[in-house]
Amino acid sequence: MSNQLFRALSPYLLQHANNPVHWQEWSPDALNEAKRLDRLIIISIGYSACHWCHVMEHESFEDDEVAQIMNKYFISIKVDREERPDIDQIYMNAAMLIQGQGGWPLNVIALPDGSPIFAGTYFPKSNWINLLNYFIEQYTHHSQKLIEQAEHISKGLKQFEQIPLIKETHHLNIDLLSQQWSLWKSQIDRRFGGRNGAPKFVMPNNYEFLLRYAKSSGSEEVKDFVQLTLTKIALGGINDAISGGFMRYSVDEKWHIPHFEKMLYDNAQLISCYAQAYRAFGVSLFKDVIYQVKDWLLEEMKAKDGGFYAALDADSEGIEGKFYIWKWEELEDILKDNLYPFADYYHCTKRGNWEHGYNHLHSEIPLEEYCRVNHLEERQTKNLFQQCKKLLKAQRERRIRPSTDDKRICAWNALLLTAWVQAYWATKDVNFLNEAIELSEFFEEKLMDNEELWHTYNHNTSYIKGFLSDYAPTIQAYIHLYQSTFKEKYLLQAYRWMEWTVQHFYDEKLKMFSLNAHNAEQLVSRPIEIQDNVISSSNAIIARCLWQLGAYFDNTSFKNMSQDMLQNVLNDVKKYPAYYAEWSILLWEQLHPFYEVAFTSERPDEQLCQLYSEHFLPQVLPIGTDQILSKIPLLKDKKSPYIYVCKEKTCGPPIKSLQELLFAIQEK
Repeated sequence: MSNQLFRALSPYLLQHANNPVHWQEWSPDALNEAKRLDRLIIISIGYSACHWCHVMEHESFEDDEVAQIMNKYFISIKVDREERPDIDQIYMNAAMLIQGQGGWPLNVIALPDGSPIFAGTYFPKSNWINLLNYFIEQYTHHSQKLIEQAEHISKGLKQFEQIPLIKETHHLNIDLLSQQWSLWKSQIDRRFGGRNGAPKFVMPNNYEFLLRYAKSSGSEEVKDFVQLTLTKIALGGINDAISGGFMRYSVDEKWHIPHFEKMLYDNAQLISCYAQAYRAFGVSLFKDVIYQVKDWLLEEMKAKDGGFYAALDADSEGIEGKFYIWKWEELEDILKDNLYPFADYYHCTKRGNWEHGYNHLHSEIPLEEYCRVNHLEERQTKNLFQQCKKLLKAQRERRIRPSTDDKRICAWNALLLTAWVQAYWATKDVNFLNEAIELSEFFEEKLMDNEELWHTYNHNTSYIKGFLSDYAPTIQAYIHLYQSTFKEKYLLQAYRWMEWTVQHFYDEKLKMFSLNAHNAEQLVSRPIEIQDNVISSSNAIIARCLWQLGAYFDNTSFKNMSQDMLQNVLNDVKKYPAYYAEWSILLWEQLHPFYEVAFTSERPDEQLCQLYSEHFLPQVLPIGTDQILSKIPLLKDKKSPYIYVCKEKTCGPPIKSLQELLFAIQEK
């Protein structure tokens, strides 16, 4: 046996292909080998952009002494968490049960059948060796004790699968939303935005919900908090001031210093969030952010053969953030006479604003405010800063770049497809819509197999059948693409995917969707994704899609299913709103029934874009078609060129202008 990862398609697994550890990919064959040899299994889970994954690889998995122990006594399996979110969730749940916390790298010791007996995160070499020796001794002399331990953990894992069915339907009322905000505001940072303390994750769905709540409640407090948070995130060091693109999270409470990896999913969700916030507030900084992230994505993350790459590493040359940080002497040499006020605005100093005397660019106030306070001419200063950034970018391009995880993940590209549509609505820039349509073509060429989706594409290969976490955002993205083009084929495709998803993922007993399809590989547990993480819960997204498709096609079954799902989690939604923000959006939608607005003019998509660019209207469900005979019930018997405003299957008289439409939906 030798290291088998050279066959892998995952960049993360290939990073470990030269380790002396005899790594295998996750497979039934690897588990069967563990059973045949009666060996414990090491399941080590991480991802390519993970800094501490690299540290542990260098300290332990590249070490011959460690490899000798692992190879002699264990079957060692490497898992890319981005390729196998199901495996990751199962063993992360185990870590939460055993340690009360999780993270990556996630290192699991399991019985030969994959049942976990221990789970932890990063271990220095000496600790890792001690841990291995402990379990070698325990399995040799006290195997029954470990079997009992595994059974106890397995019972705990089963609890994660059990969603308590609500037998009595809870009445939904508008007070639930204000109760959520009351809980939320006790935990917010009123100075720097986001939640109190550090680290701080961006969590865009939190602010998408709060935008809706602010709109319906008229709360200035909520509006101010959302605007403050998005402003601080945009100005902070978490946003790459040179090339654009957001990093994964801030290690401090001020959003100044990031953990330097850049993930596609964060940037896609943030485009959507800033686009909606720009429509709600009209803040020019938010529009600038949309374009900055777009430029970075097109320049660094777009693949020539379609789709967008997964991530950029946090490290280069073995040092976290080295690609992005600056010594004062470098800044002096590159910027020369232009150093001030640039260095002052971005808080760069001779001593450095970060560790080891380095500077990382971040600001605290918008540039126009800085110019006003310091009596600088705004246009001239802005041009100066742009020139400085070009010079720094040119110098940075001479450095060794962080590695790119070049696999394309269905779910994350679907989030970006939605983001392109949201950006189009916010800016009226048709280039965003063109990017969305082009990305949909990548889905249809590379990620679709009849009605099934592939999870991953890389090296000209589509592989791993899609999870619920792929279907949910893809259905959502195609609904958005239909709404931006009124090409009925996109909505019908979303509907077909939904029917397929219900058939293959829905659990009638639990009234929820499993992460894996019914016919997928049987694992030690069957994960169900309920709570939001850095990406919204796939069950929450699919429930929102059921609600919308139910409205479009008058499908009572879909709407009832969505209502049942919300009822099942409503107690947790009420208690922990920040961790159930996508469910909270669904709650908001069910409490504010859609205005179903049918456009029958010659260019209804342009009419809708004009409306959406000037107003944030989450209560509107737009309807239109490019077909002579539409399959959408609400378009039946609608004459052109008019706008029809309907609510709960009752339509008002035909109107012609957007002003009349705004009056009809009581938009002030």
